[in-house]
Amino acid sequence: MNQTHVIERAFEIAERNHACLKVSDVRDALAREGYTINDLMHLEGWSIREQLKRRMTARGARAVDCGASAGSRS
Repeated sequence: MNQTHVIERAFEIAERNHACLKVSDVRDALAREGYTINDLMHLEGWSIREQLKRRMTARGARAVDCGASAGSRS
């Protein structure tokens, strides 16, 4: 079981993982970390998706394979 709430972790990934360019990349990274489909349902709302997109845009996302960097925290 993950100790960090899925939304908090999604924000961390969106802000720090330059490989994730879309909300679906964040979802995939969370799934690889062991979050369940029920956890990921928290990311389905319009508001949360927009917040994630803004955070990815703010950190200056660049095109890199999300799978290669999912485990790293920068």
